[in-house]
Amino acid sequence: MPVEQPEPLAFRAWLRSEALAAGFARAGFAACGPFRDEEGHLHAWFQEGRGSLLPYLDPATLLDPMALWPQARTALVGFFPYARPDAVPGAAPGSLKLSRYLWGPDYHMILKPRLARLLEAAQSRWPGLEGRVCVDTAPLLERQLAARAGLGWQGKHTLLIAEKDGSWGFLGALLLSVELPPDEPFGTQQCGTCTACLEACPSQALSSFRLDPARCLTTYTIETETEPPPDIAAALASSRWAAGCDACQEACPWNRAPVWGDPALWGGSSPLHTRPAEDLPRGAAQWRKLTRRTALRRVRDRHWRATLARILNP
Repeated sequence: MPVEQPEPLAFRAWLRSEALAAGFARAGFAACGPFRDEEGHLHAWFQEGRGSLLPYLDPATLLDPMALWPQARTALVGFFPYARPDAVPGAAPGSLKLSRYLWGPDYHMILKPRLARLLEAAQSRWPGLEGRVCVDTAPLLERQLAARAGLGWQGKHTLLIAEKDGSWGFLGALLLSVELPPDEPFGTQQCGTCTACLEACPSQALSSFRLDPARCLTTYTIETETEPPPDIAAALASSRWAAGCDACQEACPWNRAPVWGDPALWGGSSPLHTRPAEDLPRGAAQWRKLTRRTALRRVRDRHWRATLARILNP
C-alpha cells in the first residue's frame, strides 16, 4: 500500500521542531529562487576585485541555489550557536587570539551529521524526498538565505545577526526537493546608526554591509598563504589575531547577551588558546596533533608559522 505524502504545513512544523531538537537555536524555511536583489551588488563586488583571494567563489552559482543543486525547491536554514562566555580569545596571559569558532571540534563534523540525520528522518515521512546538506563549503549565499528564512538580518559586518540571539552562530542549510510554505523574510536590518563593528575592525576591512577580503585578517590567517600588505601585517601584529578575527562581533551590541553554545559540545580550550605566544607549536607533527579534528586543520603548519612570525617578529 503506497505511503501518502504528509500535509506540507504539518511536515514543515515537524521538521522545524526536529531541527530545534538537534541543537539549532533558530530554524526557518526559504524558497530556493534566485537572489535577484543581490545580483547588482555581487557583480560589482567581483568586478572590483574583492574576490581575487577567494578564487573558489563563482557569482553565477552563488546567486541561484538551483545552480548548485537543480532539485532544490525549499531550504531549511538553521542557526547553531557556538560561542561560550568563558572562551575569550587572548584572555590567557601572553596568549594570541584565535576566533571563537575555532574552539572545540570542527563544526562541519557537528552540523553535517545532524542535518544528514534530519534528512533521513524527513525522507522516512515524505516518500521520494531528496535533499542536500550544505554547511559552509558549498557555494551558497547562506546569510542571505537565512534572512530570507526569517532568522535575522545581515549586519553591517556582513554576518547574520539573529536578533537578540546575536551573531555567534554557524549556519547550516538543508536543501529539499519539495516545495514547502516559506517563512516571512526578515524585514529591515536593525543596525540603525551603529558603526561599532566598523570602528572595531583592526584592518579597516569593513564599510557598511561590505567586506573587503583583501584587507580582512581572516583572509591571511585562514584562507590564503599570500603575503599580506605591510599595513595588514602591522594590524596582525598589533591585534594579535593569529587565526580568524572576532573584533567586529565583539563590538556588536547585539552580542551583549547572545544565545550561547553548548559547553559540553564545544569542549574546553586547547593549548593553542592558553599557552603564551612564545610557547606555541612550530613543528609540523605537533601542529597536526593539536589541530586534529578541528577547523584549524585546513591551515598548514607552514602557514601557521608564517602568521606567528608576522605577529611575534613584526
